Amino acid sequence: MTSIVAFDIVPQPPRVLSVLITGYVALLPYQFEVGNAANFAPADCFILLVLLLAAGQLKYRKAAWSIWHCGIAVTLAAGSLVAALRFGVLDRYELLNKDAGLLLPFLSYVAITSSVGEWDDLRRILQVFALSVVVQNLLSVGGFLLAYYFGWANLFARYGGLRLSGMLLDPNAYGGLLVAAFVISEGASLGRTPIFKRPMLWLSRLTLGMGILFTFSRSAWAALLLALLLLCALQTRVAFRLALAGIIGAPCLILLMGNRFLPVFEEMASRPKQVQGRFDLIHAAFQAFTRHPFLGGGIGSFRLGEGEIAHNSAMWFLADFGIVGLAVFLGFLGWFFVRGWFAYRFAPAREQPLVLALLLGHTAMFGLAMGIEAFYQRHWWLVLGLIASSYSLTLRRGHHPARDC
Repeated sequence: MTSIVAFDIVPQPPRVLSVLITGYVALLPYQFEVGNAANFAPADCFILLVLLLAAGQLKYRKAAWSIWHCGIAVTLAAGSLVAALRFGVLDRYELLNKDAGLLLPFLSYVAITSSVGEWDDLRRILQVFALSVVVQNLLSVGGFLLAYYFGWANLFARYGGLRLSGMLLDPNAYGGLLVAAFVISEGASLGRTPIFKRPMLWLSRLTLGMGILFTFSRSAWAALLLALLLLCALQTRVAFRLALAGIIGAPCLILLMGNRFLPVFEEMASRPKQVQGRFDLIHAAFQAFTRHPFLGGGIGSFRLGEGEIAHNSAMWFLADFGIVGLAVFLGFLGWFFVRGWFAYRFAPAREQPLVLALLLGHTAMFGLAMGIEAFYQRHWWLVLGLIASSYSLTLRRGHHPARDC
């Protein structure tokens, strides 16, 4: 006998909350340096405004939460306790950036899932996110080209003007943002109600594609490839068109950039010392795991032992939180893949491209997390919140077989 799931009736969210979330999403591509090892993200101000102006409008959507959410919080708390017992003190960096820093992603998740009451809300948020990234990237690519052609230093290009970093300050993080926006634009622009129509979609492809290339972030390139493989499996014709556009566009870009671009590309894309350094960090993370296999060495133990972060989210969890922490991390991310796939299968046909876009974004960010520590990236938590919202909205259509994890 088929079991039936209980699902939430999601009312239309209040306008104040919707406006604040729109502002939050629009400012996600921006970040500023305010001191040594300290950055300011103006988008976070909107989350604080949610607490001040719309706290009563935040809702617990049962379908948007799981035991894995609790598991992430417990894992960091346990890792902090282990570190405090081992070292006698919890380092300020981990206390502020990892423990307290987890509050903002969770608050944004609550706000996002509370603000989505209809599919049109989800579509609007994706449109605002993609458009905001495209507009900001137009300025960033322009700044990169000024640095490339004329040597004009600016805040958009780092490493001597050779790597595009946009307003996120770091080329790898910026590359991940661009990849997420690229695949979301492609997925959500399919079907009868696209977030971008053809002229804007091609502008998005061109500018975001150039931006992804100019970051020279191999992690971002791998993330894009992983997402496109999923797109190819689900929408082969679309993936083929994108590949053909890339093949045609690459020679044109090389002509535009001039003769010195190929040597620059080879130098920035190879960086053999950095590649070896990343493999050394992975090896060190495995060694740290073998010393403390069950609960790990405690939060911050890898950074303090090696003098730098792991540059790989899975390896960070493995070294600092052990096999238990890694299992929770993978279970947490896997929960969203399962819920996203369910929503993609059972959502109304008109809305399936939106869910496809979110699955592509989640896949891309998972790939990025294998090259950098991406777990706290705000746009990834936006994707996670929208996947959970799409699942909740899908359940509203009717009764479906229970699929609890």
